[in-house]
Amino acid sequence: MIEIRSLTFGYGRSPLFDSLDLRLEGGRAYGLLGLNGAGKTSLLKLLAGALIPLSGKAEVFGRVPAKREAAHLADVAFVPEDPWLPSIPPSAWLARYAIFRPAFDRERFDELRREFVIGEQKALSKLSYGQRKKFALAAALASGARTILLDEPTNGLDIPSKMQFRKALVSALSEDRVIVVSTHQVRDLESLIDPILILDKGRLAIELDAEELSTTLASAHVSSLEGMQVVYAERDALGWSALVARRGGDGFSPAAAVSSAAVSSAAVSSAAVSSAAVSSADLELVFNAALAEPSRLAAAVAGGELAPYVPAADMEGKE
Repeated sequence: MIEIRSLTFGYGRSPLFDSLDLRLEGGRAYGLLGLNGAGKTSLLKLLAGALIPLSGKAEVFGRVPAKREAAHLADVAFVPEDPWLPSIPPSAWLARYAIFRPAFDRERFDELRREFVIGEQKALSKLSYGQRKKFALAAALASGARTILLDEPTNGLDIPSKMQFRKALVSALSEDRVIVVSTHQVRDLESLIDPILILDKGRLAIELDAEELSTTLASAHVSSLEGMQVVYAERDALGWSALVARRGGDGFSPAAAVSSAAVSSAAVSSAAVSSAAVSSADLELVFNAALAEPSRLAAAVAGGELAPYVPAADMEGKE
């Protein structure tokens, strides 16, 4: 379990985090989302013990990362976006570094290395970016650490490797382990990360778990936003990609039994969106809504009624 209380950290005069509070439970793979510069990597490093907070406290399974105790370092596996590896073959790496992790599972590591198609002889520093990333991910997932921190893990991976990584991540989940995945590639991992944490302006903008997403939000592609409980929308080739609030009765109903032809009509009411046009909440739309329309997103998740949605472009035209 990870607990952050009133944590403040920054690199200059303006703090990156100001009194951040966060609690992460075991058995979950948290998705950490945010704009560039929002502090995702810094937060991972604070949990790993690579950075020290200015004030406040972080505890990871009862230990303070800033103390950099050997027991904590052995119980945390952090994979940066571009991992550095020494100029030695995998066998030498195992002999030199795996011994610092008492729970390291060599059998599981060998399985992952074969699944990721990582050679045995080439010096690790000579591997391509994608190969180095796969080696570092295999080492982390086989480390036995209870805290696994992954920064942009799918960057540099080819399509088969992404599939293998997703399978390996699922296998690594356990009730006594916390996995935190910082990513911009939400579509690579949206079926795995639960819940999602969105950072914005030094704070936790919102935390949503899979059940909240599935029961309160949906995505729809429509030609008009009229009559719908729209949280946030973006123009697309069909008209709009919309994040909408799920409602029963007179609100938005994904189960509305109408023809798909109604979806392309000029006026789309909340009851005129067919189940074929509706899908689960798109995480990219959720992320953009959290930044652009935080109050509407919070109201939708809470089950509140939303005022008619006015696209940003329309607002600009009225100014």
